[in-house]
Amino acid sequence: MLDENHHLIQCIMDYQSKGKTAECTQYQQVLHRNLVYLATIADSNQNMQSLLPAVSLICDSGSCNTVDSSTYQTRSNIRNVWTVHHRN
Repeated sequence: MLDENHHLIQCIMDYQSKGKTAECTQYQQVLHRNLVYLATIADSNQNMQSLLPAVSLICDSGSCNTVDSSTYQTRSNIRNVWTVHHRN
């Protein structure tokens, strides 16, 4: 579709440079339809990402684990409490 859009833009530019703006309309409509389609896909992918839990990769002492954001926040809070407690 990106190649098609590139070709459409080239055609639009060619017609505009020749002063044939009326001929551009059909190419502009197809380009607009393609861009709306791509934007819709991008929005749906963005919405899917917001529905999925955030996953982090935690590496500690040479081993790595994936944890969701709530687990990471809990571990981080425990680490902070432990650090503060042992400093005093």
